[in-house]
Amino acid sequence: MIDYGSMTVGASASPYVSPYLYESKTRSLDTEYGIRRDGDGFMIGDSRVGVDRNGNIHIKNVEFPATNGLWELLTPKRVDKKSITTDDLKQCKAILEMTNAHLEGYEPHANIRISKGLV
Repeated sequence: MIDYGSMTVGASASPYVSPYLYESKTRSLDTEYGIRRDGDGFMIGDSRVGVDRNGNIHIKNVEFPATNGLWELLTPKRVDKKSITTDDLKQCKAILEMTNAHLEGYEPHANIRISKGLV
């Protein structure tokens, strides 16, 4: 499965996408604010997510260049802060705002969703 992921979503995205293929590994994923599996594809908030062969993320006809930091922000619950740059944070914020992922019901004018976070 990991080889398949490398061929279809690129080497940078493969380690982050592969856990979605195994139900037992999804507990470590941030499916509340980040990427979640939806049938055969992926979603963030109210939007479909595409991943190209270079690991770039595509949402609503906008491409977000693949970086380990951006993938780190969008997938695991426990983030490795060492790999995250200021640009990764800006890109992640743009994705959250574009997809309404941070809002209740993913509705544009809803309240900000509150989570207990990691317990």
